Parts: sequence; structure tokens; C-alpha cells
Amino acid sequence: MAREEDEEREIRDDVSDDNNNSDEEGDDALDSSDEEDDDDEEEIQKVREGFIVDDEDDDEIQTKRKKKHRKRKRDKERSTRDVDDALDEDDLELLLENSGVKPTSSTSGQFKRLKRAQVEEVEEEEPQEETVSTSRRSGLNNMFDDEAGEEEDVEDEATGDDNRRNILDEFEDFIEEDELSEDDEQTRLEKRTQRERARSTRPRIDTSKLSSVDRESLQQLYEVFGDGAEYDWALQAQEDDEERHAEAMEPTSLDEVFEHAELKERMLTQEDNVIRIIDIPERFQTYRANLNYINLEDEELEREKVWVANALFSEKQSLFAGDLEAPFKAAVGHVVEFVSKSNYEVPFIWSHRRDFLLHSSEVQYSDGRSETEVHKLLFEDDLWRIVHLDVEYHSLYEKRLNIERIVDELQLDDDLVRDIKSLDTMVAVQDIFDYIHFTYSAEIRDLANNQEATANEENPEAPVKNSKKHSKYAFFERIRSNVLYDAVKSFGISAKEFGENVQDQSAKQFLVPYRIHATDDSQEAPGVLVERICEDEDAMFKDHTTARDAVCRTFAEEIFHNPKVRQEVRSTYKSYASINVSVTEKGKSIIDKHSPYADIKYAINRSPADLVSKPDVLLRMLEAEAAGLIVIQVDTKDYDNWFQSILSCLRSDGTSEISDEWNAEREYALSLAFKKLNSMISQNAKEDLRRECERLIAAEVRTRFLGKIDQAPFTPFGFDKGTKPNVLALSFGKGDFDSAVVGVLLKENGKIDEFFKSENNPARDRENKEQFQGQLKEFFDKNLEFVKPDVIVVSGYNANSKKLFDIIQEFVEEERITVNIDDLPDESNPPLISVIWGQDETARLYQNSEKASQQFPDRPSLIKYCIGLARYVQNPLLEYVALGNDILSLTFYEYQTLIPRDLILEVVESAFVDIINTVGVEINEAVRDPHVAQLVPYIAGLGPRKASGLIRNINTKLGSTLTNRSELIEAELSTANIFINCASFLNIPYDESSSAARDPSVELLDATRIHPEDYDLAKKMASDALDVDEEDLPEIDNNGGIIYQLMQEGANKLDELNLIAYGKELETKFDKRKFATLQMIKEELVNNYEELRHGFHTLDNLEVFQMLTGETPETFGKNILVPVTVMKVGKNFRDESSSIKWVKVITSSLIQANIEEYKIPRDIDLDFGQIIQAVVLEVFYESFSASLSLLEEDIRRAGMPKFRKEEGKWDFRAESEDLKQERAKERAKQAKSRGIQHPLYHDFNYKQAEEFLAPKNIGDCIIRPSSKGVQYLTITWKVANNLFQHLLVKDGSSGKYKAYYVDNKKYEDLDQLIFQHIQAIARKVREMINHPKFREGTLSEVNEWLESYTKANPKNSAYVFCFDHKTPGSFLLLFKVNANSPVITWHVKSDVEGYSLKGFPYPNMLKLCNGFKQMYKSEASKVGGAVQNSRPQVGTYGGYGGY
Repeated sequence: MAREEDEEREIRDDVSDDNNNSDEEGDDALDSSDEEDDDDEEEIQKVREGFIVDDEDDDEIQTKRKKKHRKRKRDKERSTRDVDDALDEDDLELLLENSGVKPTSSTSGQFKRLKRAQVEEVEEEEPQEETVSTSRRSGLNNMFDDEAGEEEDVEDEATGDDNRRNILDEFEDFIEEDELSEDDEQTRLEKRTQRERARSTRPRIDTSKLSSVDRESLQQLYEVFGDGAEYDWALQAQEDDEERHAEAMEPTSLDEVFEHAELKERMLTQEDNVIRIIDIPERFQTYRANLNYINLEDEELEREKVWVANALFSEKQSLFAGDLEAPFKAAVGHVVEFVSKSNYEVPFIWSHRRDFLLHSSEVQYSDGRSETEVHKLLFEDDLWRIVHLDVEYHSLYEKRLNIERIVDELQLDDDLVRDIKSLDTMVAVQDIFDYIHFTYSAEIRDLANNQEATANEENPEAPVKNSKKHSKYAFFERIRSNVLYDAVKSFGISAKEFGENVQDQSAKQFLVPYRIHATDDSQEAPGVLVERICEDEDAMFKDHTTARDAVCRTFAEEIFHNPKVRQEVRSTYKSYASINVSVTEKGKSIIDKHSPYADIKYAINRSPADLVSKPDVLLRMLEAEAAGLIVIQVDTKDYDNWFQSILSCLRSDGTSEISDEWNAEREYALSLAFKKLNSMISQNAKEDLRRECERLIAAEVRTRFLGKIDQAPFTPFGFDKGTKPNVLALSFGKGDFDSAVVGVLLKENGKIDEFFKSENNPARDRENKEQFQGQLKEFFDKNLEFVKPDVIVVSGYNANSKKLFDIIQEFVEEERITVNIDDLPDESNPPLISVIWGQDETARLYQNSEKASQQFPDRPSLIKYCIGLARYVQNPLLEYVALGNDILSLTFYEYQTLIPRDLILEVVESAFVDIINTVGVEINEAVRDPHVAQLVPYIAGLGPRKASGLIRNINTKLGSTLTNRSELIEAELSTANIFINCASFLNIPYDESSSAARDPSVELLDATRIHPEDYDLAKKMASDALDVDEEDLPEIDNNGGIIYQLMQEGANKLDELNLIAYGKELETKFDKRKFATLQMIKEELVNNYEELRHGFHTLDNLEVFQMLTGETPETFGKNILVPVTVMKVGKNFRDESSSIKWVKVITSSLIQANIEEYKIPRDIDLDFGQIIQAVVLEVFYESFSASLSLLEEDIRRAGMPKFRKEEGKWDFRAESEDLKQERAKERAKQAKSRGIQHPLYHDFNYKQAEEFLAPKNIGDCIIRPSSKGVQYLTITWKVANNLFQHLLVKDGSSGKYKAYYVDNKKYEDLDQLIFQHIQAIARKVREMINHPKFREGTLSEVNEWLESYTKANPKNSAYVFCFDHKTPGSFLLLFKVNANSPVITWHVKSDVEGYSLKGFPYPNMLKLCNGFKQMYKSEASKVGGAVQNSRPQVGTYGGYGGY
């Protein structure tokens, strides 16, 4: 019995071990409810702690964990399948019973497996492949694994070490080892081997211990089910497939996890990472993003220098002509090399390569004296221009390389493509490109097919692409390969020869009759030649007309694609272009005298120079054209003579008729070519002008913006420029009577110290003013006792803020509020504190920004506005930088809206870069303060991506403090080129009052603008100034260094150095130009990082006026017409005959104005609140007031155009014609607005009237305005379906007497006219329609019926009436005497009394028919039977010509 129990225990142990091996992750502890009370909580806590994973693990570790988790999951699924196939507990007990072994209850002392909640964080060291293979090798033995086999049995102490090993293995699966463990690879392999050895020594199920019955049963199971090994291949294939699927689903980049737009916004795309890594300034990478930027060498670099120098010199020729041209171009060449080859940014070149931007020359005077004159050749604006020209040249160079590659691949031997390197414009390169693709289109297609075939042979597995592409030159290819091309050759001169003629004649100004290539005439006329060729069976066209047209168009295309012809046309447009404006119908109605396009409405004959001198003109033209108001036409002056000169290079000198025909054919082909050429090149000329004008506008925006940011903080009294002040900012917003006054005190360190608020608006009344001043006095006495403001800044939303400003200024003067002199012990008579206006354009944007809400979530908007005001006074530059892209909301130049937003951002960024690098950035402060960190991206070499990386690296690698500039390289914070660019602009100040200055690890020069490359030069200058020998330098270095020694003894000793001689020595011996650098080093050693910006700009009266009112001299200036509201009227209201003495008015922008008596018309009557038009006579900016006029002559003068209409450049004729049309429309408009009180009156035009009457009955009518003016009306009545008569009625009414005239008949009112005239005629029309001889239909239909009738009755005559559709209200009488006679047409006019035929009246149809017969007989007898069609009679019936 004991033996059976031992066997059962061994089976249990083995089953438990095998299952533990097959499932490394384990089952959830909740699966076994009977273990809840027996768990060792301390052990479980230890196990749980093993799952704690640092959240800062990188993405690579996370990816590995995910892969391992998927691997374990697959193993678990396979293990689960094995368990499902194995026998469960009941089956096992049944087998044991059959073998005579007594089954025992399962053990209860088991450990529970714990599973982590986040499967991504699980990490296992157990080799998965071994577990899987072991599970397979076990075969059918695993059938005896129990479902509870994953739990470890630890009760049986007899198993000893084996059980302990099993327990260790149980927890071993859950111990999470760091992938960066201290154990080396060999140690980990040894531990893994020990674990495998432990598993191999575990008890295994031994079937030999089963009874013979069991063995037989087991053998039957093997025979039926097999041992499972035959399915290994399927399991392996499934595993491989799952693994490949998992790897395919695994995210390999951030693009697969996040939206690309979000990554782009956060600058985390692959492109952003590349920009961070590459050792090229970030801004340069951005500018060159669309180029395959190639570093040019030797000849090509020299070619670029010449190209850029010529381009820049053409823009600045007036400044550097003469002796300075060569030095100017040499300086440009140096800068090109710095930018293109060395990748130096503009601030570095400006600061540390300035010697290359200067030119010095000796000036000899008549008295023998000589003087060195220094010329500044290039400025910062020029350096930025060179940067962009460098990009343009590389774009040109890249295009040239592509063409050279095509030429080499095609092995072309063509004179036109031999000298591609000489092409210096993009359009010239494009011309060659078009020429090659047109002329050699078939060869290019064959080359592409061959290359594709070669690629397919090299990579046969690649998918085959359809190489058939449509070519726009396919038609001309067919003609060139057809016999029809013989006709093109028969023009007697090729397009290439014609181009050479044009080039030669153009150089000689078309004055020489001799031509390089003569034109030969064919022996056959063009028509005959083409007809003969069309008879050829291979001819492309059989129709000679089509073939002839195709021949002309082919020759025209060859001329069009000839580069030399294009060059002549381009040069002509460049020199003689004329820009004209044609106004569209929409523009005529929209562009009035107040429109921004009024000065260009009739612009003509404007030259490119005119437009470049005023770049806004062309850009406004283009804007108006885009709106559909005008059409811009670019033509050449004297086009006809120029065309004839070009044609003379193509014509032959023959005088025969065939020669004339061929010359006509040549002229036609040339006209076709020039039609396309003019269209293309005029568009190119327009685009070139647009780019130039946009550049000039952008340059002006940059200049204006530089003026705003090139200002230091407000300088406190007694301190150096650049010191930040304590600022008290006050405002009451809109200044309404219930508005509170709020304020903030911003300390010099940027922290807010105090808030102020007064509910008493001092502008309301005297009492509130006194209470406000008392509260402000208390605020100064109590709250500002220790931190006093250096300046008070006031601003607001409108002109009401002027009242607050005056009150605060009065308060300061009355209370004698003086400046803070706590740090100035020598001052005994301090001045009053300054009260200044604050520029609020940044504060207005800041107060409602998301940044303000995050920084001050509980503060009202007006407080945030005051904070923005105070910050601006402390650092204007930083406030503009903090706006980000919101800076586009500000207006720096009135025409900046005419250029793209990206261009504005580009010039704004360049201005930031210039000023921020001039000032420098305290890098450690930027690391600590995100507000200051916004300046770092504008440091030379950096950008938003590199700057964020630099700050992050300083935080992580250096503990948030950069000790010296050399750490940028030593700590691998920056690459070499970026270090060169940015090092001198990163300021690392030191505490002069401490011993840090003597610390050897502190580099004192890091607190200067001196570049590290010049540190040795600076130390040499210091040692020379102190007259220190070299052998004394080591001792000095031990005592703080030579720079420290210089500071101790006084930097003024540098004044004794002869820097000019020193500079000459450096240039002579070492070929280094360092004159400007030496001077800069001296200045920095004397006063390091001195404030170089202009002083803080205090707003003048005009600027304050514009800021608070939003008005400019263009909107509220002299002779400007403005709407105003009457506030007070000075008049003796008791005397009705008295005139107005004065009027007080106010504008919508709260400008108060006065109108004196002599500027008020005597017959005018004004009331309070009335809105009137007035003319500005004078503006008083300081008091926000003005003087206005209401006189008619002043108003008329103000309405006149504000621009000069120059003779020859203004289309006066078109303006006059349009003015006449406008007046006519105005009259028609006035007629429409007439108050005709009649139920049939409608404000319709003729089209609307016909649509209205269409469903009505015959005779119905409406009255409507007439286009002839206010003295006329028009009555439209329905004659028949789709037939209406429009009667012109003259209104002769005068006062109470009414009179209306129509067809020389007078009616006393409209009702009489309608009844006695319209209705009378309508009755006659109905009588005609109802007559049996009347037929409806068109004239052709009636003619056809009449012809048919007479043919059917050849011996009878016939007549019929029908409508006269040309004259509604009249009829036509058609008749035929017999079948062979023609149809004769007479005209019948309906009238009030009846009908009229040939001038004879007839009251009804019966008499009309009888009268017709008698008239016909009478006329037939006179002319012998030949009766002719009647001619239309001249009349004015209904305003139309009658018959």
C-alpha cells in the first residue's frame, strides 16, 4: 500500500513540474478559491514588488517586452491545447483505480501564480523555445498533466531539495531582471544552465511503475492517438506564422501610434529627428528642405560667388558703384563661402567675420595728409539676402545638373545645349529643358524604356510597371517621323537658324539688313506642296487643309521652343514691358473713389521700374485681379514694329508670287508662335515682378519690426541701460463709468509683488477722483514700502484712458512720488517717477491667450492685460517672441497683408535672430525659466528642435547648469558646427562678488561676446596690456588667470594697445583679418555684454493716438471725410431765426471735435444724436480732439481722389466712358426708385417683366421703370405666347397736372393710357388672331404652309396673316399669286383705330382683306403683274423701328 502511495506521489510531482514548465506565465491566483486563507501575504508582496517597472524605460525595452509577452501568450495557448488533450483529474483517478492504486485528495498547500495587470510590463528571462520543444518531446506523457498541475506541491517534505528547487523555479518566472543588469552575459548563461539542470533532475512520470493493465491501456492509447510527434511540423508552422503576424503588427515608429499632424506639431517626426542630428544650422536646413543641397567646390563655388554678387549688386548698384564695386563683390563672395561651405549663420558672420564685410582705403589730401577710410559694404539685411540667394542658386544648380544628366544620357550633339553652365536664370534653364523635351522627346522616351527594362532584368521579382506614358509632344513626334515633315523643311529655314538670326539682329538692334542664315523659297506654292505630299500613301493627313494647318503649327512649335527666340522675347519684355489694367464689369461697380484699388482702376503704361518703386501697387493689382475686379495685361511697347523686325529674320527676299505665299505662311506660323510666347512670357514677367515686390514689402516689414524689438527695457533712474525696472501698470479698460481701476506691480525679476484695485473710477466725477487718489496713496504707502516702482505705465482700450493718464500724472506731481533711490545712496534730490504710456499690442493678445489662462487662471482679463503691459516695459523683445504665430495679428506695415503669411513669419524670425543674438541669452536662466527659454531657438545655429534638445541635455547631463561653454562639446551637448555658431551668444555670467571669479573651472570669457576661437587672442591682449611675461603666466593662471588679473588692475589698460598695428601683424603673418574682432574683444573686456540695443522707446502723441483710437493719418487726417455724432448744439433756441454758433461732436473712436460757426452752413438744422458727415480740418493728437467742417465745398474737396492721375499713365478715355455709363445706370436706378402709385407698377427690368407676364392673358400689362431716365416709363404687355411689346411712355407731368405721351398720343393718367391704348391694340390683335386667314408659327413655318397650299392648288392664289416676331404688335401679310410665283410679304401694323397697310388705315379685318385685294390689283396693273415685297416702313412704334 505504501508503494502505491509513493507511486501516486511521484506521478503528482511529475505532473506538477511538467505543467509548471509548460506554462511560464502561470494561471491567475483567483482560479483556486481554496487557497485564499493559506497565502503567505509577505511572500505575495515580495512577488508583487518584482513587477514594479520604472516608467522611464525607453521605447526599445517596451517593444521587447511586448514581443516577449506575445511569445509567452502563444506558449500558454499551446500549453492549454496540450492540457485540453491530456486526461483530466477524474480520468487519472479512474486509471489509478484500474491499476489497483488508491486515489488521494489533491494537496492544499500550494502557491498561487500572480499575474500583472499590464501585460506590456511583463518581462521574462526564461528561454521560450526550450519550453515549447520540451512540451513536444514529452508526447503523450503530457496527457497525464492535471489542470491543477500549474500549482506547486510543497507539502511533501520527503522530496527535499527537489521541492525547494521547484519552489524557486515557481518564483523564478516572476523575477523581472533589468535588461541593463550588472551581471555580464557569461553570468546570465551560467544561471540559465543551472535552471535547466534543475529542471532535468525533476521527477518525471515513469510508466514502468504502472501495472501491466495500465501498460496495455497505454499501448492502446499510443496506437490510437500516437505520441503527438507527427504534428510537430504543423505546430512549428503555426508558431512561425503567428510570430510573423505579431512582428508585422508591432509598431515600429511613432507614426504608427500617433497622428502625423500631432507629431508634426510637437516636432517629433522622422524629419524633425534628422534636423536635430545633422550638424547644420536648423534654419539653413529649413531653407534648404526642398533641395538636394550640394556642397560646391572650386569652379562651381566661384561661379556661385559671381552669380550672387551680381544679383546683389544689381539691387544696391546706386550705393557701391565705381571703386567700391570690386570690394563689394569680393565681400559677397566671402559671405557666400561662409554660408554655403562653412554653414555659418548670419549672427556669427556679423559678429565674428565682420572684417570681411568692411573695406578700408587710404585717402590722400592735397596738404600731404592721409587718412584711412572704412566702408561698410554689407549689413545684416544683406547677409540674410545672401542666404536666400544661396538657396536660389542651388535650386538653379540642381536644375542644371538634371539637364546635364539628360544631355549626357542622350549623348546630344547640339549647339544649343553645349554651354549649359553659362545659364544663370531659372527661366533660361527651363527654356533649355523645354527645348530638349520637345526636340528629343522620342529619344527620351526610348531611354526611359531602356532604363526600365534594365531595372526589370536586374530585379525580376519587382512588379512590372506600365511604362506607356502620354507625351504632350506625341503629335509633333508623329509629324517629324512622317513625310509631312518635308513641308516643314520647305519653309526654307529651320527654327534653330531663325533663332540665330534673331539673336544676331537683336544684338545689332535690327539695323543691319544682312542675316546669318538666308531663307530659301520652295519651287512649289505651299498649298500645292502640301496637296502633293497628302497624295503619298504614308501621309499622316489626307485632307490638305488639315495637313497645311498641322505643318504651320509644327513650325510654330519649333519656333516657340527655340531658346534663342525665347531669350529675345524675354529681354524685350524686361526692357519694354508695359503693364495695363482693364476693369471688369464687376470692378466698375465695386471700385469707387473710396476703394483701395481706386488709384489702379485705369492704370496704363506702367513700366516694371514704376511698379518696383512702389511695390504695393502691383500687389494690389494682383489682389484685385484675383477678386475678379480687373485684368492685368503685360504687353511690349510698339509691339507691331518689333514683330515686323522679328519677321524680317524669317522672311525670304523673293519677289515672286510663290515667295509671297511662303512669306505669308511664315508670318502666320510666327504669329502662332508669338501668341504662345507672349502669353507665357508675360505671365513669367508678372510673376517675376510679384516676387520682387513681395521681397521689397517683406524688407519693409522687417525694418519696421526691427524698430519695435530693437529697444532695451525701460532704464530705471541711476542704473545702466539694460537694467530691468520694477513696473506698476494701471488701467481701467474701456473707461466706462462703472469700470474699476486695476494694477499690478511687477518686480525686476519678473515676479508679481502686489495687485491694486479701486472701484472708484476717477473719470466719473470729482468725488470718485479724490477717493481713487486716496486709495492709490494708501497703496503706495503701505504695499509699496519695501518694493517701489521705477516707472508707472498706463494704457487702455480706447481714448478714455487719456483721462486716467492725466489723473495719475497729477497724482504723482501732487504727492511728490519720486523714483526709487534705495540703491543710490549718493542721490539726495530724486526726480518724480515717470508716468508713461504703455504699448499694449502684445498685452491685448496676451490677456486672452491660453498661456495667460495657465499662468493666472483666477485673475480677470484686465489684470492679465496689466501684466502684459508691465512685461513689455521690462523686456519688449521677449514679449514679442512669446506671441509665437499670434504675432501675425499685429500690423507693422500697412501693406503687409499683400504678402504671404509665411514670408512675414520668415522676416520676423530673421529680425528676432538678429536682435536676440545681439543681446545674447543667459543659458542657465533659460534652462530654469520656460519664459526665457523661448529666446533660445533664435540663437545662431539653433532652432526650435535643436534648442529643445540642448535644454533637455543640459538638464539630464549637467544637472540643469552649464558651467562653461566648453561643456557644449565635452558633454556632447552640441555638434562642432552648431557650437561654432552658437557659443558666443550663450551668456554664462559669474558672481563678481564671490570667489567664483578665481575658480579655475570658471571661464570668465564665457560671460562675454568673445568667441571661444578668440579666447587665446583675448588673453594675449590682456597679457600685453598688463605687460606680463610668458614665464609669469603659469603663476597668474593659478591665481585666477590673466583675464581676472586684468579685471583687478583695470580694463582701461587696453586703451594703451595699438590694435591697428596688431591687426596688420595678424593679417601679415597669419593671414587673419581681425581688425574688427580686436576692437570687439577690447569692448567686451571693458564692459562685457553691454546693452547694444536702442533705449526704451516712449510713445509720442501720434503713436498714442493711433494705439487708443485705431485711427491713422489716412483714416482720420486733414481733408478726410468722417461720420460724427452730434453731442451738443450751440444755438439760441428761443429765436427761430438764429443760426447755430458751434457744434460739439464725437466719432466712433471717441475723438471729440468742435465745429465753429464759420464752418457750419446757415440753413442747416442739427439735433442731439444726429449722425452727419464732416471734414477733418486739423487733429490735436495730444488731447484726442479735432476741428471739423460741414461746408459743402469742404465736403466736395474731401471727396476728390487723393492720388494724382498722371498723363500717359491713366486711361482718361475709359474713365470718361465708364462715368457716362455709371451716370446712366444711376438715372435708371433713380427711375426705379420713383414712387409710382399704381397697382400695375413693378420695379422690373425687361427680362423680369416678360417672365412675370408669361402665364398671363393676352393684353395683360405692367408698368415699369425705363432705362432712358426718370422722365420715362415703360409699359410691357403680352401680345401672344412668348411675344411681348415694350412701349416707351414719356412722363410729361408737372405738379398736379398729369400727362403721358405714347405714339404721339397724350393721356391724362396711366389708367386711361392702359384702357384706351393698350387694351384697344390688344382687341385688334385678338381680332387678327381669330381671323381664319391668320396662322400661328414662325415666318419659315408660315412660308412652308403657303408653298404647300399653292402646290396643292396650283391655279389658285393664296394669302395668310402671321405674327411679326421682330416687331411685336405688328403682323405680316404673306401671299402667292400661283404655285410658281414667289412669296410676297407685306407688313400690317395694328393701331388703336384698327390696322394700317402701306399707310392706309382699315378699321377691321374685313376691310383690311378687301383693301389688300384692291391694293394688289392696283399695283399689279401698274407694274405689269410684278408685285414686289414691301420695304419696312420707318416708324417709332413702341420704341422700335416699324415696317
